[in-house]
Amino acid sequence: MIKQTLTAAALATPAFAQQSAPMNPPNSSAGAMDHVRTSTGAKQAGFIHGQSADEWRGSKLIGAKVYGPDDESIGEIDDVIFANNGQIKAAVVGVGGVLGVGEKDVALPFEALNITRKPDSAAIEKITVSYSKDELKNAPAFAYY
Repeated sequence: MIKQTLTAAALATPAFAQQSAPMNPPNSSAGAMDHVRTSTGAKQAGFIHGQSADEWRGSKLIGAKVYGPDDESIGEIDDVIFANNGQIKAAVVGVGGVLGVGEKDVALPFEALNITRKPDSAAIEKITVSYSKDELKNAPAFAYY
């Protein structure tokens, strides 16, 4: 009986070892994201170690003021829209109106935002776009699904 148990344990150990593989070290060519090698040698996405200087937190974006080319405030980011691939597709900016009354939502392509960070800080210093206040007033209103 003991011999059968030890034999079963010995046979199961290599199968278990094949299923788990070590992750690449953080400074490897995998970059900020670790990749786990499966038993077939394929890479599988792992965990992200931290935020880089060119990445933005949603909590810092939502509520941030957006300025036009004349350095005049044109509104605030109310929401962000994500595509199926995980990329941010648009920032929804509330434009026009006074204190939210008469305001409409306009979705700006995320690439249109020029975001600068305060030196040595996670805080946003300023968000600017090339659209004027009048262009955004005349832009089509964004409709949520």
